[in-house]
Amino acid sequence: MKYPNPCTRCGFCCLAETCTLARISFKIGKHDPCPALVFNGDVATCTLESVPFGDGCCIKARAYHNGIEYDFAGLPAELKINAAESMRRIT
Repeated sequence: MKYPNPCTRCGFCCLAETCTLARISFKIGKHDPCPALVFNGDVATCTLESVPFGDGCCIKARAYHNGIEYDFAGLPAELKINAAESMRRIT
């Protein structure tokens, strides 16, 4: 599958929802922290070899700023990384 937006390896998608493979592998819930998600600074990596991490940004989340809706996948890399950093602080 081809994605119109590149993956920034911010990890936001994995922070927002644990993938099916991780849920089965680790017997965890959809919104539990994923033990396979690791960060080196701002760069996220999945230690499960079967997950196509980095293929492209496919997250369907909507972001809002000043009442305007934005498609998360189409946001600039810096904004995605900042959103993931914020989410990492609260999880």
